Amino acid sequence: MEDQTLAQLLTLLSLRHLVETILVIALAALLVRGIRFTLDTLAERYPRARLQLAQGFPAIRLLVWVATIVFIAMVIVRPPDSVMFALLGSLSLAVGLAAQDGIRNLIAGVVMIFNPPFRTGDMIQFGGHYGEVVRLDLSATWLRTFDDNTVMIPNAEFLKGAVANSNSGALDEMVVIPVDLPWPCNIAEARAIAADAARASPYCYLKKPVAVVVSQRQELGQLVVRLTIKAYVVDVRLERVMASDITERTLEALAERHTALTPEMSCAE
Repeated sequence: MEDQTLAQLLTLLSLRHLVETILVIALAALLVRGIRFTLDTLAERYPRARLQLAQGFPAIRLLVWVATIVFIAMVIVRPPDSVMFALLGSLSLAVGLAAQDGIRNLIAGVVMIFNPPFRTGDMIQFGGHYGEVVRLDLSATWLRTFDDNTVMIPNAEFLKGAVANSNSGALDEMVVIPVDLPWPCNIAEARAIAADAARASPYCYLKKPVAVVVSQRQELGQLVVRLTIKAYVVDVRLERVMASDITERTLEALAERHTALTPEMSCAE
């Protein structure tokens, strides 16, 4: 029986079947690349829809490859039942060995497509890395950090630990900006200046609220007042740009109003 199944399998691996299979796979790869190029072009043309366009690509790619495999099996190869059962048995054995890293990452990638902890374009914190999800594959996820480094993380790792998602599919996200001032200082005036500086930034998303939280801490034995500015950025990629802009605007406004910036000066003039 095993010899008969093996003979049938070898018969299916004819040159014609091989050429047709390679041709179908090549066409599927070109289709995936074309879809990717189209989505990237649309994202550049319609930046507000960039995340939505990028987030649909992994599911579309999976659908194309699944359809390709089914087409090859059912239309080109058309294996008899004995060969089909043998292949299904081998596939079941491979799934049973999911402890192997490669298969485990593939299974994790499929799970993440249907129950995603994040999507393409999200800003996430994981394993000491923080950056934008720029690519989602079945086996790995790529992040781009603000230092312009690309970090590849196996998908199975995401099922083991917690993932912090800053925007969860939205184009905007909250940015937390700390500004330290020496005590004593006029806290009410400093808070108003910080809030105005955040709203004046061209990167601030004004449809969402701006808040300034006051706290204190000790630094080198001296009491320091910390203003924590919480504002939303219009695009997650501009997070650091907005933080720098608001910090600069706040410090310049404090200096113009004779607010203390060093321990020797008092902001309660």
